[in-house]
Amino acid sequence: MMTYSTLCALVLLGSGLLTFTACDKNDPESCTSSVVPVPADTYVFPIVPGTPAWATFQTGAEMVAACQLPAATLPRISTAGLVATCLTYPLLGNMLAANSLQRGTRAQLANFNGFGELQQRPQAAALLLERYQQMRPACLPEKKQAGDWGAYTFEFMYLEMILAQEEYLAQLSSRERRSLVREALTTYAEKQRHGDVYGVLGYMTTAFVMARVM
Repeated sequence: MMTYSTLCALVLLGSGLLTFTACDKNDPESCTSSVVPVPADTYVFPIVPGTPAWATFQTGAEMVAACQLPAATLPRISTAGLVATCLTYPLLGNMLAANSLQRGTRAQLANFNGFGELQQRPQAAALLLERYQQMRPACLPEKKQAGDWGAYTFEFMYLEMILAQEEYLAQLSSRERRSLVREALTTYAEKQRHGDVYGVLGYMTTAFVMARVM
C-alpha cells in the first residue's frame, strides 16, 4: 500500500502545486462533526430502494425512469440543492458495479437528468469542492447497524469520482484545484487511519481525484 508520505512526494513532483507543509495533517486526533447541512430545496426522491413501489420494478430502465427529477423542478432548484440531490441519487451506487469506476461513474451521470442540469451550473464544481472540504473521513458515525460505515465510506467515493470528472474540474480555478489536491491529500491520510473501514477502493478514488487534477 502506498504510504501517505510517498503519495505527498508524488503529487509534489507531478504538479509543483504544493509545499511539504501542505502534506501535514493538522491536529489528527481531533474529530469534529462532518454532518453537512442539507439545502431546503433538496429534492426528496419519492420512490427509492426498499419501498413497496420500488419492489414492483422489473427492469433497470424502470428504476432509472422513476428516479428522474420532474422537468419543472430542474430549472428552479438551487445549485446547492441540486448538488445535494445528485449525491443522493438512488442509483448512484451502481457506479461500483461496472468493470471500472470511471465507466460506472459516466454511466450514472448520463442516466440521471439531475447531473445533466448540474454540469450547466457555473458554481457546481465550487460547491462540490466545498462539500468535500466539509467531510471528515476519520469522523466515522456511530455504528448503529451493519452497513452504517459502508454507506459512509461510499459517500466519499461517490463525491470523489464526481469531482474527478472533466466537466467539473474544468470549472475550477487554479486556486480551487490546489485546494482540491490539498483536501484529497488530507482525506487520504485520514482514510489511512481507518484502513480497515475504507479499504483499497477508498484509497483509489482519492488518488484518482489527484491524478485527474494533474
